[in-house]
Amino acid sequence: QVREHWGPRELDLDLIVFGRHAIRVERPPAARSDDPAKPAVQWLQVPHASARERLFVLAPLADLAPGLRPPGWGEAVATSRARAECIEGADAVRPIALWHAGDGTWRPWAGT
Repeated sequence: QVREHWGPRELDLDLIVFGRHAIRVERPPAARSDDPAKPAVQWLQVPHASARERLFVLAPLADLAPGLRPPGWGEAVATSRARAECIEGADAVRPIALWHAGDGTWRPWAGT
């Protein structure tokens, strides 16, 4: 099936962390950026190189695994989130629902 590069697809997963494992593999040519400023050899790296600086990544990850210390971070996800919130502001990321593990359901966020 022919697809548009970086176009719509059935499933697009961004792998942020893989537990306490670090992964670094060369991207195949079809998965590389077309940006001429990027190097010819590009790497898929997990944990993502910029994840610990991005609140939109850290907020939900800290909700799921606040004590996780991904390889190379030197601090827990919750600590990284707190630092990013100081820079971006607490309102930069807002929850839209809450997971209730007891009954396995999502419920609308009723926060302020």
